[in-house]
Amino acid sequence: MYITGLSGSIKRQQGVSVLGVLIILALLSFFLTVSIRLLPSWFEGRAVKNAIVSVAEASNSEQSLRDITRRLESTLNTNRIEAIASRDIKVYRDEGKIIIDANYETRTPLFRNVDAVLMFNDNVVVID
Repeated sequence: MYITGLSGSIKRQQGVSVLGVLIILALLSFFLTVSIRLLPSWFEGRAVKNAIVSVAEASNSEQSLRDITRRLESTLNTNRIEAIASRDIKVYRDEGKIIIDANYETRTPLFRNVDAVLMFNDNVVVID
């Protein structure tokens, strides 16, 4: 007994071609490589943010700028943060408030002469 309806639908069902599999693998490997290279810098950026927030929470606007800077240096050293040097973090007074500005950018090599630049522009904390 021969069923014509099944043979027609089986012939139309094709799998992914070898070229399609290679393209999918190339895209997956590209995004995996980019993720592996960028994630450490991103995590260190979050660590910088957490460090300045913890210093700001433990400080008040009556403290000297030098005391806050020392506490910030200590926190960065304790957490082994190397993405930004303590001398690059600006601590200053503005209208009776202390502002900690730790905005920075980092460059990460991806492939040969292609680099990615991560900008951390949300690292500003105001101490009232």
